Amino acid sequence: MSKKIEKTIDNNPSPITHCPLLLLEIGTEEIPARFLHDAIIKLRENAEKIFSEHRLLYKSIKTYATPRRLSMIAELDPVQEAAEREVWGPPVNAAFDRNGKPTKAAESFAKTHGLCVKDLVKKEKGKGNYVVAVIKEAAQQTIDLLPEILPKLILSLNFPKSMRWGSGSLRFARPIHWIFSIYDNKKISFEIDGLKSSNMTRGHRFLSPAAFEIKDCKAYINLLRNNFVILDPDERKKIIVDGAQKLASSVDAFLIEDEDLFQHVTYLVEYPVPVLGTFPVEYLYLPKELLITVMKGHQKYFALQDAQGKLTNHFIIVSNTKNDNAEIIKKGAEKVIKARFEDARFYYEEDKKIPLNKRVEELKKVIYHEKLGNLYDKSCRIASIADFIADKCCPKKKEDIHTAALLSKTDLISGVVGEFPELQGIMGGYYALNDGYNKDIAKALSEQYLPAFSGDRLPETPIGAVLSLSDKLDNIASFFMLGLTPTGTEDPFALRRQAIGIISILIKNRYNLNIYELMDKSLQAFELDNKEVLMNDLIKFFEQRIDPLFQSHGYPLDSISAVMSFVKDKPLYTVKERLDAIQKFKEDPDYESFILAIKRVNNIAPKNEVPPVNQQLFEQEEETMLNKEVESLALKINSLLDENKYYDAIKLLSSLKDPINRFFDKVLVMDKREEIKQNRLSLIKTIRDIALQIADFSKLS
Repeated sequence: MSKKIEKTIDNNPSPITHCPLLLLEIGTEEIPARFLHDAIIKLRENAEKIFSEHRLLYKSIKTYATPRRLSMIAELDPVQEAAEREVWGPPVNAAFDRNGKPTKAAESFAKTHGLCVKDLVKKEKGKGNYVVAVIKEAAQQTIDLLPEILPKLILSLNFPKSMRWGSGSLRFARPIHWIFSIYDNKKISFEIDGLKSSNMTRGHRFLSPAAFEIKDCKAYINLLRNNFVILDPDERKKIIVDGAQKLASSVDAFLIEDEDLFQHVTYLVEYPVPVLGTFPVEYLYLPKELLITVMKGHQKYFALQDAQGKLTNHFIIVSNTKNDNAEIIKKGAEKVIKARFEDARFYYEEDKKIPLNKRVEELKKVIYHEKLGNLYDKSCRIASIADFIADKCCPKKKEDIHTAALLSKTDLISGVVGEFPELQGIMGGYYALNDGYNKDIAKALSEQYLPAFSGDRLPETPIGAVLSLSDKLDNIASFFMLGLTPTGTEDPFALRRQAIGIISILIKNRYNLNIYELMDKSLQAFELDNKEVLMNDLIKFFEQRIDPLFQSHGYPLDSISAVMSFVKDKPLYTVKERLDAIQKFKEDPDYESFILAIKRVNNIAPKNEVPPVNQQLFEQEEETMLNKEVESLALKINSLLDENKYYDAIKLLSSLKDPINRFFDKVLVMDKREEIKQNRLSLIKTIRDIALQIADFSKLS
């Protein structure tokens, strides 16, 4: 039960008329920016849980973070919620004798819980009667509970990495220097690992380092602001975005927006001041992605581009000091970025001296995985899979696809990618152009890792799509072969994400390939004794990815279940088109009546093989007419399925609903004569088999 006080929807006033503010601030050494977003979420969640455990009602809990502090502001009811709990004791016949006098069992039970026997109540449970102690827990003042609650809250916080310091045993993201805590403008005193709480906080490390007292909770945020600390991350982010955009417009440029960088920089500073910097134009000949990566990865600078999307020689740095120091910050940043670009230029120019085809042989010296060989072996496996896909889907591009596959991992041993691993593939594209390869091959090299994350774009070119598929298929096949499969929340090789990428590419490009043949080809590189078992595991793995993927696109679970049997051996784009057809048919006025009719078929149709229908054994007009309709529709439905016209096939199949219903209403399928019964079951199974070519309608609600 939530202990949050909900707003009333009528004019009745809330039973709580006053909720004083609780302030908690944990002051630390600079915490890594990547920890802080999750930390404030966890601080709020843990506070809600701990307040609930202690029966403290709250109106709101807000949490904040800067590099040097984690803060919470909560509106807490001044009095704990009273409670009443029941403790079940012995059966009534054991607690009282025949004359109704309490036994030692009753007396002992009552004494244990601080009650008199007369205070015990009798209650039924199951088939018996028991004595019950009703224990009332009086409400305490919130201010008296906080010295116990707040240390528990602080100690409940976990981080990706934590540390100990000094001689203490406390572990935290970084050493804690102060704990500030007041409630209703009164100091809350407690101690953690020798560190005592107080009503003193501190401002910016350099601009206002002295400690100062907070006497009024409502003044907390503004007092921090006066001491050069913007507490709210959302406010800091807005200052950064607005300031950066204003500076960009001053040089007729636009900010290259990067949400991850915005968030990271927001948690790097307490007092953000965007500053415009410039670097020499001569560096703009370097690949755009390389320049942006240097600015973002090493320096956390924001890159700027013109209206045509071309990088400019300006950048934005977010300082953690007053605007008075902007010129000093600018000069320092420009000096540093020039040195970084010079390093990048050196690596880039050195890389261009060695053609990619010369690097192929060097891949033999780089181990990919101790049980999977080197990068050259990996490239050959990718090329083999890519050739297979090309033969099936784009034979005219097979030569370029094969070339791209063999070159796909060569940039991994380049200087730039060694320094900036996130540019793998992208740099391969630039080097391919430098070596004279055509644009399609270069583009494919840059697209080979797409999609790289959930929601990322898919490869745009046919060669890029085939290369991405081949790489991901080899990864999944290889690691499944080694038994390194995802378990629970663990997926160190990102195989789940890669499977979703494969599914998305196959659907987008409408490749006439199914998962079974793709995985079969991908496993051919290995000598296997358990191939069929492995294949079954792989098919199941893909089915488990398709289900949530389709759900995320708005398809209901019953519709997805109805087409899941096609995942193994049908092209995935046809699986999606079957889904679309089902969704469209669900809006048809005949949908419900057809589903009821086809379920009558599914309920009785035999699963085993049966002899073909013998028209000579028909005795009633209804079975003759049904068989005639089925024979008429079978070829037409097969033709529609060949043309991927699934909705038309469903509509045609649904025309059987009336003949099906007449058959079941008038004909006794389970006739006493075995031959007649089997013939009628054969007719029913024929209908079921035709329906299953479209979808498993028994799964539909």
